[in-house]
Amino acid sequence: MRFLMNAINDSLNMGQLKLVYDMAGQGLSLAEKNKVDTMKGIFCFDIAKAFSYEIGKPDSAIFYYKKVLPYFPDKMSYYNLISVREIMQRYLQQGKKNLVFAYLDSLHDRIDTMAVSNPRRFGISSVMATVYQYYGMFKTAINLYVNSIEGMRQAGLPRSVGLPMANLAELYDESEDDTNAIKYAREALSYLANMEFMGTAANLASYYTNLGQTDSARYFNKLADSVGAKIHNDMQLHVRGPFNYIDILCSEKKYAEAKKVLARVKPWIEKNNDNSYLPRYFILWGSIDTGLHQWGNAKDTLLLALSAAKKNGQEISVVIALQELSAVFAKLNNFPEAYRYQQEYIHHKNSMSSDETKSRLADFEAMYKTRQKEESIALLEKTNDIKDLRLKNSKQKNALYLGASAFLLAATGTYFYQRNRRQKIQSQKSKAELQMQVFRAQMNPHFIFNSLTGVEYFILQNDKRQASVYLNKFASLIRIMLSNSRKDVVPFADDLKTIKLYVDLELLRFNHNFCYMTDVDENLMENDYKVPPLLIQPFVENAILHGFASSEKKDLRLKISALRNGDYLIYTVEDNGIGRKESAANNALNKPNHQSLGLQITKQRIDIFNEQHKAESSINIVDLYDEFLHPSGTKVTVKIKMI
Repeated sequence: MRFLMNAINDSLNMGQLKLVYDMAGQGLSLAEKNKVDTMKGIFCFDIAKAFSYEIGKPDSAIFYYKKVLPYFPDKMSYYNLISVREIMQRYLQQGKKNLVFAYLDSLHDRIDTMAVSNPRRFGISSVMATVYQYYGMFKTAINLYVNSIEGMRQAGLPRSVGLPMANLAELYDESEDDTNAIKYAREALSYLANMEFMGTAANLASYYTNLGQTDSARYFNKLADSVGAKIHNDMQLHVRGPFNYIDILCSEKKYAEAKKVLARVKPWIEKNNDNSYLPRYFILWGSIDTGLHQWGNAKDTLLLALSAAKKNGQEISVVIALQELSAVFAKLNNFPEAYRYQQEYIHHKNSMSSDETKSRLADFEAMYKTRQKEESIALLEKTNDIKDLRLKNSKQKNALYLGASAFLLAATGTYFYQRNRRQKIQSQKSKAELQMQVFRAQMNPHFIFNSLTGVEYFILQNDKRQASVYLNKFASLIRIMLSNSRKDVVPFADDLKTIKLYVDLELLRFNHNFCYMTDVDENLMENDYKVPPLLIQPFVENAILHGFASSEKKDLRLKISALRNGDYLIYTVEDNGIGRKESAANNALNKPNHQSLGLQITKQRIDIFNEQHKAESSINIVDLYDEFLHPSGTKVTVKIKMI
């Protein structure tokens, strides 16, 4: 039996789990024959490990891990503790959330009684963090990861930080920070081997795909596959690797090839009865259908993905499916459903990637950099100590002063870094909130109601052609607004087309009682300049609704100009309507409770844009008068930096 134990350990070190299953089975028979309970437990543990990581049968793995527990009743013993951990992970694989948290609570009770210096405490904490991360409970996951990493370092086990650092990288990815995800995952690789190395390399392929760096993504995916082949890991070879490869193909718009690869994955999932991969399987099908513009198929597939993700409690997959469904329903012109799924997406996204989560990641980043600086300072001080033995007392004092100055400089730099990081996160939060405000302001119920009233008017006049033209323009405008509400900048030419579409719609609604002119620098149309979307739309809307609606003039004119001035674009919106003063008086009389937010929101957008791009964008509004000093319209000038 001792010989079999040593042979099993050698096989585990080489990743030869098929040999482990055969030898552990023989060992269990010998232990039962000789009635050696301790050896029975150890061989049951090895059989369970083979079922977990080689044969892929979580039910059988759970059965054997549970058989281990009576042979090692001490809850703090290695085999008892690890068996409980493995049972929890297998239930996670099966999507049995209640049982997962039952064993998770058991692990919490155990590690709370461990000494703070016990390295096993931090290893278990790291595994527990992956469970919280899986279910979208990022706040708890971050605390456990950070405690695990710092605890391992303080315990003098720096190489043990690889796995929690790799998991922390995955959390950065889920918080949409793939740059930091890559940084920590690549550092983690230097500490990892076999299965952990394979999983982290596969994650790196995913992170690089998200950034559009497909060459690097292919390299790390092949690296993960090579390790998977070496340790005979079917999950990597038949599911994880193909999934990453499909993501790469989709990013390269090679949808036909991606479909062929994905078709080979489903039989393996069904054969192994592993439902944890179904949500991502359906999401990838949805991505392929979306790329091929097969919107109906994409809708059906993504609904299956959403159902599977909710059933398994996979909050990250829920968020992805909701976001994709919102876009697909918009493509199907089903805007109520698109809006519903968008709202549900925002709710789930906010619950996962909260500002507190990002703030905690920023704190960890600052702590990580501080530790690096402190290690450098410590190394510098040790070097100085050796030199100080050969120097006089005066030089010793100088060295100490130098070390203190370096420490103060590092501490000051860290403080300002952390403060700037927090300000950046707050700026991103304000930006996201403003994007939603703009979306709501532009898609307000009054605009939709007025537009539908216009359609009704043409229908009542039996003018089917005009009704159809109006409705098509209206649908196109809503679709563009939905799309652009999620973008920071859009091509200038596309934005100008959107403004023109909006004006065309208003011309139809107001029976062409005003004319529309443009004066656009041809250089702007020929180059790929980008600007914030629909920035001047509120001013165009004000000119039409407030400048023209109450005017009795016969020659109402709206002129939009766009000229380049160095790195800046100068928009001009000029009308010859009734002017701001008379418009304000009309609103006070007819709409006493009306409050226009368009100008306020636009100013806030420009303030944030200036902060992000170090620009000097501005808005200037001038009231126009005729020769008799009567109000004759309004002129708005918007200066915005081009990207």
